[in-house]
Amino acid sequence: MAKLVTRRSAKPLHMGANPIAVSKMRKYFVNENFFDEWTPKMAYVLGFWFADGYMRHEKSYRISFCSNDYDILVLIRNCLGSNHNIVSQKKDDSKDLIIFSKKLYLKVSELGGKRHKSRTIIFPEVPDKFLPDFIRGYFDGDGSVFFVKYINTKNKKLRKELRSNFTSGSVDFLEKLQDILNKKLNLVKKKICGFNDGRSLKLGYGTYDTLKLLRFMYYPNYPVGMTRKARFLYNPKTQNFAKKYDHFLEMDEFNWKNSIRATFKT
Repeated sequence: MAKLVTRRSAKPLHMGANPIAVSKMRKYFVNENFFDEWTPKMAYVLGFWFADGYMRHEKSYRISFCSNDYDILVLIRNCLGSNHNIVSQKKDDSKDLIIFSKKLYLKVSELGGKRHKSRTIIFPEVPDKFLPDFIRGYFDGDGSVFFVKYINTKNKKLRKELRSNFTSGSVDFLEKLQDILNKKLNLVKKKICGFNDGRSLKLGYGTYDTLKLLRFMYYPNYPVGMTRKARFLYNPKTQNFAKKYDHFLEMDEFNWKNSIRATFKT
């Protein structure tokens, strides 16, 4: 059950009179037991926080979620059973959902969260059952999916392929994520690349690995997530890739990669 969190302040009606005070109350609701038990929504929100969240305890304990996408912050707020404000930042187009709660702060810390985490965060212990939700949350926060167009150097034809990547400042986090996706989905291990003058790192995947990744994360009836990223699964071009992938996988589960590579080049 969501716990009512209240903040109080009081000040006199006027100076030099009886100390009559009026209590002003701002009420914030939040489910302070949200991170106590693993669920698909809990795993998703935790994953999103690992990507685009931070925590503070100066003056008051709080955890925050940041995004340029207002709608996803509303969904996260609903998951938390909260009515905390979503605040727009003046310096850019980003928005913050700030949750004031010592219990949630301590629970996120217990689950592997830390302050100033950008370069030091590590992949937390997540039950296998909830890995698709946690990874989807992280991907919605610090991942991207897109199409690329280029001219094939051999046949000079225009090609369009599907790509995806995860970004982080922590090489340990991305290496662990890469290991998990290799074991769970047999995604190809590639070099983790740096960008932004080495301040950020990127783990990227090609067409058919991205297809498997999207199917893994945005499974049927997933409870919460970014619709605009899930829609890539239903794009006509992606559906074309999916048909080829499924066809060759059924024909030869051991050699499908070499067959599908040749087909994607046409």
